Amino acid sequence: MKYIFVLLLSVLLIGCGDGYDKAICEAESMIEVGNGDSALVLVEDVYPEDLNERQKARYAIIVGAAHDMNGDAMSEDALLPDAFEYYKSAEPVDSAKLLQATLLLAKYYWWIGEKDQSRGILEKALADHHKKSTILLAMFELAGRDYDMESCNNYLKQLLELNPNTDMTFMLRYNLAVSAYYLNSPEMARDIISDLDRYIKMTQDSAMYWKQVIMTQADIVSECGDQNEAIRLQELALEHFKGDSAITSLSYASMCRYYLLLDDVGMARRCLQMADDFATAEIKENMTNAGYYKMMHILLRYVTTHEIDGTEWILFVNSLQSNKEFSQKIAEAKKQANVQMTEWNYKLTIENQHKQLLVLCMTFACVVVAVGFVMYVRKKNRAIVEKDDELDTLRRMIAESQSCTNERDDRFVKRVLLQQLGVIRMAAANPTTANQELLKRMQEIVDKDVAVESMLNWADLYKTIDYVYDGYYSHLVERFGQILNERELQLCCLLRANFSTKEISIVTQQSVRTVYQRKTVIRQKLGVEEKSDIATVTSENG
Repeated sequence: MKYIFVLLLSVLLIGCGDGYDKAICEAESMIEVGNGDSALVLVEDVYPEDLNERQKARYAIIVGAAHDMNGDAMSEDALLPDAFEYYKSAEPVDSAKLLQATLLLAKYYWWIGEKDQSRGILEKALADHHKKSTILLAMFELAGRDYDMESCNNYLKQLLELNPNTDMTFMLRYNLAVSAYYLNSPEMARDIISDLDRYIKMTQDSAMYWKQVIMTQADIVSECGDQNEAIRLQELALEHFKGDSAITSLSYASMCRYYLLLDDVGMARRCLQMADDFATAEIKENMTNAGYYKMMHILLRYVTTHEIDGTEWILFVNSLQSNKEFSQKIAEAKKQANVQMTEWNYKLTIENQHKQLLVLCMTFACVVVAVGFVMYVRKKNRAIVEKDDELDTLRRMIAESQSCTNERDDRFVKRVLLQQLGVIRMAAANPTTANQELLKRMQEIVDKDVAVESMLNWADLYKTIDYVYDGYYSHLVERFGQILNERELQLCCLLRANFSTKEISIVTQQSVRTVYQRKTVIRQKLGVEEKSDIATVTSENG
């Protein structure tokens, strides 16, 4: 019932236009855990024109971060410049949000083709901000998209200076080797990648090592002229990923080139055939892989027949261009459909909002009444159960005290105490279990209609405690009288007489929770552990 109430209240607030903060907060939480799709779903019904300046800035960051996280184009995230200006001028400065806005703004400008402005934003942030690693990673990412290997290499070296031996080192050194390879420095790339395994620190590093590093290392070693070592490394990958068709296909495709460089045309042809046999749909649809496979086929044909069929390559390139245009048309049509659907949904939302608001208000009122009634009934039933339990406790105390045959045991103390409350006398005079006076007196004690404190003669009870337990009360006062107050001394005496917590709560007219708290306070004053038995501790000879 509680959750229904919260849900209806949330929907009601959104319907009134005051629930955007909640949706935005939840979406920000999704972004923090890397779930961009869920963040977009949470804000899909949020319209920027309905937001204030702060909400609009947060919304822009959420949508931009989700697009960046999912690898989607950010060219439509035109709210990011305003979000950046908002966090730049906000007081107090939210440095985390400002950094996030800066990185997203740089990527937005990259997507719309303003690459110099994108780079300038990041270079200024690098000079001003203390989180240089985060900014350098963004600069490395954008340089990689532009295939600017020289800039990538420079950024990676700066990152390694900042992170010489951290969780990032493995990834950074791998990328440094790749950039050196593309900068025509295969020997340097080989030196970097050859000992990369000693920088493995995390599970994902190990997975990346086998899935990417080994195969890349093989290509780098091949470029250095050692084809046999390159083949050995690819065979290691094949053995490790036995059964993985994609890895198997890519490994055989690489080995085809190695064998060609060794002038072993037969093995090269066999490897290329294996690459084709294991090629998955994902590999065939990837332009880079498809182009490489087609190139190897053309090279093998040339090595075998000394002929080059240009028509085959032209048809392949044309098919790639056609597929690209086809994908672009599908994307444009989808975008137009989404825009139209958004407009329709917005109109429907406005038309239905007033009707929903009335229904929600009525539902909210009904839920409030229902919840109040249920809480009242539960409270009443709980009180009845508690009273019945307390009455049962009193009955057990009476039964125990009436079975007393020895004046020096726990039951005798209970008998004396109950006599002072007037219960034992009634039970003795009217032994029947249906005696109304006895029940009435017991109920008065339970309901706290009778002030039991005024009826209990603790002076006599202390004497009884001393009598039954060999001077326990006197020793207690002598040892701890300066530490414990009167009520705490009384509680110790009842515990020594083996009164349960429930019994103590009844005869002292305190809640069970209060009794537990007093026991904790006593243990603290005595300097003993929480689980220590107070009666045992206070009975020990000092």
